[in-house]
Amino acid sequence: MEKVFEGSKAFLNIPVGIARDKELLKKPKTILLMGEIISMLNVTGEFFMSNKKISERLQVSTRTVNDYLDILEKKKLIIREKIVSDENNAIIGRKIHAGATLVKYISLGWGSTLHEGSEVGFTPLVKPTSHKKNRDNRTTNRTVNKSSSSSSLEDHGNSIKNQKSEEDPKKEKVYKQLFQIARMNDQWKGTRTIPTPDQIRQLRMLLYQCDYLSLDAVLQTFSEKMRTDQLFEPWKYVLQLMRDKIAAQRSYESWG
Repeated sequence: MEKVFEGSKAFLNIPVGIARDKELLKKPKTILLMGEIISMLNVTGEFFMSNKKISERLQVSTRTVNDYLDILEKKKLIIREKIVSDENNAIIGRKIHAGATLVKYISLGWGSTLHEGSEVGFTPLVKPTSHKKNRDNRTTNRTVNKSSSSSSLEDHGNSIKNQKSEEDPKKEKVYKQLFQIARMNDQWKGTRTIPTPDQIRQLRMLLYQCDYLSLDAVLQTFSEKMRTDQLFEPWKYVLQLMRDKIAAQRSYESWG
């Protein structure tokens, strides 16, 4: 039976912008709760620990936990999703995802407007794995016609993965979103942002080495750069952005 991730046992991930937030400092355990949430988001892409379990860890009541979650959601650090029964539409639980403010912190690195020093890359403490443990995404030796359209290149990218590895739906969704962002901006700019076969190969490899929060940050940054027409070589930029995230992850892991 596969072991379920139940939270970090070593360190909690807490960005500077959250740790120094004046409102959250009035209720310090909201900061600790964000550390628990981010640590699990890095590994599973969603936070599913129950309020009862959280209350035991923070040594507060479940009502207080709910108050903390209200505060975090109002600050757009988290998004709560109700889990509804298919049988009677009754609410049977909830999941938590990263909110817009949290994604912004990650896209900027651990720094924020509260931090006047140099910005550094996001560095998760837990190795990026899916709920069923991602394996390294290795490539097979395939070729494509250089005159292929962007859609055929995307299909080629889908085929570039280890046949033994298990596909991660969340990361595959990010992969498609990158193409959607490129195409959407191509329409109004009248251009064609088509990655080369080698860039597709690299994209597939790096995709499975990034953790979920880093991928969210990559999507947001890529979208903003494309929207403001700041990228001369978009796919080259995306690849470098992903490499930087992975390098930061490995650098932090070496401290553990």
